Amino acid sequence: RSHAILLPGHGWRPPDMEFVKINTDAAIRREDGKGDGGGVARSASSFQGAWNKPYPGVTDPLIAETMAVRDGVIFAKLRGFSKVVLETDCLEVVNLWAARHYSRSIVAPILVEIGELASTVTSFVIQHVSRSANGPAHICATHACMIDVTESWLDNTPSFLISSLLADCSANAFVK
Repeated sequence: RSHAILLPGHGWRPPDMEFVKINTDAAIRREDGKGDGGGVARSASSFQGAWNKPYPGVTDPLIAETMAVRDGVIFAKLRGFSKVVLETDCLEVVNLWAARHYSRSIVAPILVEIGELASTVTSFVIQHVSRSANGPAHICATHACMIDVTESWLDNTPSFLISSLLADCSANAFVK
């Protein structure tokens, strides 16, 4: 995180006004035979919510990352967000999304589901973000490793996320 503060442009950046940015990530715990996903939604000025979710039986990183993106779109839809930028640090998911109409990937059915879910959103894009700019989402995903149920936070920020969110805010104070 200190590199994000020292090197502007390497950390999370807020979305344009009227947009919500959702960052997602996944974690794998092979010894437990499960994957986990998590995400954080923020506007240009505020925290909009976060969640984490265990994926029992999912040990493939690509599948877990794609499921986390899907859950990010579900979160956006449930919250009624109309303009969404979804970021993931999994470049393979971003590339597969761009080629989804021709994909024969193992995650093609999940990409179809993401497309169907996103069709109700006015503006929707999936883009790649560096791992250093995806810290809070990663923390949510790894937090899911310790639980067996889905958790979400809408009106309050979970304590385990506060320092990471503050680091993003302070890093953006240096970016002009």
